[in-house]
Amino acid sequence: MITKERLFSWYEEELTIFQTEMDNKDYSRFTIDNYLRDIYFFLEYITRKNETRVDLNDVKKIQLTMFMNELKTKRSNASTTRNRRLTAVRSFFKCLVDYELVAKNPAIDLESAKEQKGKLPSYLEKEELKSFFSMIEKVSQKQHQRRNKVILGLMAFAGLRVMEIHALNLTSIHTQQKGIYVIGKGNKARYIPLPSKLINEIHLYIKEDRILPMKGQEDAIFISRRGKRISRRRIQEITERICSQVDEEYPHLQWKAKGISSHKLRHTFATHLVRDGRDIRTVQELLGHTNLNTTQKYTHVSDAQKEKAMDMELSDYL
Repeated sequence: MITKERLFSWYEEELTIFQTEMDNKDYSRFTIDNYLRDIYFFLEYITRKNETRVDLNDVKKIQLTMFMNELKTKRSNASTTRNRRLTAVRSFFKCLVDYELVAKNPAIDLESAKEQKGKLPSYLEKEELKSFFSMIEKVSQKQHQRRNKVILGLMAFAGLRVMEIHALNLTSIHTQQKGIYVIGKGNKARYIPLPSKLINEIHLYIKEDRILPMKGQEDAIFISRRGKRISRRRIQEITERICSQVDEEYPHLQWKAKGISSHKLRHTFATHLVRDGRDIRTVQELLGHTNLNTTQKYTHVSDAQKEKAMDMELSDYL
């Protein structure tokens, strides 16, 4: 695999101007990082065969089509992920055209993948959630057990995104109000009160288990074994390892089929709030959704709820 450093040496001017353009347009750090990651992924694909720089003027629509197909067939990327990566590539070439670094945008007419409408988000029932958390000690080193419980608890019981957990600082904690301030998508800040057990575990982790951070990393709440702020990928890996362990010990739960991930823990939080009768606007605020329509997808009901609703006494009528 061609390294990121090598790709940057080949496309330094193009990558630098693209990042600068996004920064000038006030894209969030999250969006910039994701778009750049997608572009590196695309550049690795087009240079993979000959392991040499490819002139971006020579990139054709058919190469983009094959790239999108590989994302689907070999990477198993969902339509939403493929469309995001296509948007990144399209924006990249548009920027290069604007600055006269390439003559045309080969992604301009490429159609997006059809996204399934009305698909219910995967989530964990309460008993499944218990099975998940019971595995943390089995897959985590002793020094990281409380850290991992807190990280996963923030997803499952506070609805935080992976990138929001990654960015949490000691100054994010509001001790007096027993909650945290979170910076979400679009650099939008929100306050989240935490369950007393969770905020207590955070304080215990910081006091007893938090690894001494490296210089420059002192404000980060979650520290890796190397003393750095824990990476987003590492947070995802923690979830993946626990899911694999659950799948191994409880095959009847069929976790692979459910596709449980870090983001599905956030889905779980939202689904249980709605099921427990919490106001949808409150759920929207806790999740940091700009649009209420995004939150509405969590208002799905289970078969058990339908059965309970239809458990009527009809002997007086029929």
